[in-house]
Amino acid sequence: MKNKYILILLLALTGCKYSFDLDYQNAQPMVAIKSYICADSLVTIDINKVVPLAELETTDSTLINPHYSLKCNGVEVDCDELQPGISKLSLRTDAFKSGDKIEIVFESDDTEKAIASTIIPDSFPEYELKLGKCNNAERNLKISYKDDPATDDWYGAMVKWKGIQGRYVGLDEMQYVEVTDRDIIPPSGYNDLQIEPEAYTPILISFKGEYLYVWRDLDEEDNEYDLSFNYRPQWDGSEVFVKDAEIQCTLFKLSEEMYRYLFAQFDSYSNPFLEAGMSSPAFTYSNVRNGAGYLCGYSVVHSEWIKDNLFEE
Repeated sequence: MKNKYILILLLALTGCKYSFDLDYQNAQPMVAIKSYICADSLVTIDINKVVPLAELETTDSTLINPHYSLKCNGVEVDCDELQPGISKLSLRTDAFKSGDKIEIVFESDDTEKAIASTIIPDSFPEYELKLGKCNNAERNLKISYKDDPATDDWYGAMVKWKGIQGRYVGLDEMQYVEVTDRDIIPPSGYNDLQIEPEAYTPILISFKGEYLYVWRDLDEEDNEYDLSFNYRPQWDGSEVFVKDAEIQCTLFKLSEEMYRYLFAQFDSYSNPFLEAGMSSPAFTYSNVRNGAGYLCGYSVVHSEWIKDNLFEE
């Protein structure tokens, strides 16, 4: 991936420019399916019709006579329909378990039959967590886990914290507030894309409004993953102090489809040339045959709360 960024940088430096016309003549409306399915959680699958950009104002985006089949391990699953009869249809059903294979087939009168499937992965393997200190504000969390070398696996981690935050509201007056379930932020420049061939850029993506660190077992030979973070200030524009902090780590086991979709999002968003008004090459991933979008599975486990005693050092 890094080599293509070097290539585009060379093109930018030499002033090369390439233009092309988009061909809409054979473009047809298609089904878009979007769903992250978490093990042991209520399932929602959003479905809508997408139309060519050039025909957006003239093409009806309503799903015409939609019909579908949702199966778990080959057995039909009953669904509740939300917002039927308009441009978006949401299906809701009970939770699936780890190991379940989910498949959906959907079509309407003016779209092809779209098919997508995924397998809900097992739980994150046995693990240990160790909290370390990079500086007074920045923390390092080492995740050691037992990975099965015989399988390809994909993982993720999310960190939240609770504790006390304070700031000076005068020369010597401190104002404190208790915070709970706060999301952390990565250190400045932590996941900025590097163009050096051997440089490492962590895959860090926004997922449901929080930062999700993502990796695959092939990238971690020692079955350890290190992530860095800062505590998020509650007040902007003034120095913030944190004390009595505890963290909790949510550990993800991802399906291959989910890893590849998140990686594609990261690849698209991590554009080092954005400020120069240029876009870097990126790919779009979809596991919906004859359609667009994603049907992905994952499972989560939550660690115990870990006391941050590093402020005292």
